[in-house]
Amino acid sequence: MGKHKPKVLVDVFYLYVAQTGIRTYMVTLCEEILKNPNREFDYVISPDFQKLKQNKFFRGKTAKWKNILFQLLYFLRKQFILPILSYYYKTDLVFCPDIMSPIWSRGKKISVLHDTFFWDSPDHYQRLWLKYYLYFLEKGLRNNGEIITITHFSKMRLQELPLFKSLPIRVVYPASGLSSEEVPSEEKPIISSRYFLHVGVLEKRKNLGMLITAFDRLVQRSGYEDIRLVFVGQRGPRETLDDYDYLTGLVASLGLIDRVDFTGYVAQEKLANYFQNALGYVFPSANEGFGLPVLEAFSFGLPVIISRQGALMEVAGDAALVLGKNDSEALFQSMKLLVDDPELRMELGEKGRIRLKEFSTEKFFLSLEQAFKEILNG
Repeated sequence: MGKHKPKVLVDVFYLYVAQTGIRTYMVTLCEEILKNPNREFDYVISPDFQKLKQNKFFRGKTAKWKNILFQLLYFLRKQFILPILSYYYKTDLVFCPDIMSPIWSRGKKISVLHDTFFWDSPDHYQRLWLKYYLYFLEKGLRNNGEIITITHFSKMRLQELPLFKSLPIRVVYPASGLSSEEVPSEEKPIISSRYFLHVGVLEKRKNLGMLITAFDRLVQRSGYEDIRLVFVGQRGPRETLDDYDYLTGLVASLGLIDRVDFTGYVAQEKLANYFQNALGYVFPSANEGFGLPVLEAFSFGLPVIISRQGALMEVAGDAALVLGKNDSEALFQSMKLLVDDPELRMELGEKGRIRLKEFSTEKFFLSLEQAFKEILNG
């Protein structure tokens, strides 16, 4: 008779709407579980991952009634259905990669808190919704809950908040969700000229206006006129977060419409093409919990420029150019340096590939299971 494996219920309901890092986290986790069934834990993924991954009903720019419907279903799922499932499957752990754990369940509960955005920028969220969300988050954590976060920077920020001072917090680095193997080597570049790339939802905290301003300074100089700037990603999920209208207006006012591309959402293979053929990747964000696109850029040997921000510097290590100051002048100088110095581009690309080994899918999953063991053993 085989040894009893502890059972983990993985809640992936949030995949209905997830667009950015949380989506990559969930997809990577589920694919690793399905690829390696002989793990130390017995996993139950709910709802059905393969069906959910393809569902687009709630994703993208949706009608207000759909947003309200999802929030109602999400609440019912977390506080009623998930607890019932935990008893039905006799689980030892209920794992919620999307932050929110139920108030009660069978076994211990684990919430993955990716960042502190709810507390850093409460004005970006609807007041009553945020109050309800934080209330149930606190109740879920206080009642047999544990926390996993994704960087030591995020752990430090969480521990500064009263709610988390008395709760144990473990750090487990996630893995990149994209590989250069996803693009055939013979595929032609989508853009034939040189270009800088940014990937991600077009939110205000990403500091993309500064990037456009720095890019404008660059292409005004002789010898740099052919360079383009490419933004891959959707509008922000809420009006208070979205920066698309401001960014497109800024591009128009600077006369850059023919030099800046807003692609919107693209499929993985097309996204990989953008990474593979870019001159460099630029990530000037003012607030991040991790910064998965940095790892995605590393997987293509792409040189990276990042802002002086804690999580980004922790993830990138010494494999990226870090802005001296988070302003357009410093960014302009760094972009110009990458264009002018092919040896630096090659050096950073090689350092990125080495740094990426610290964030492999296997390391992520082994570290996660180690955290599960520690939590179960008290």
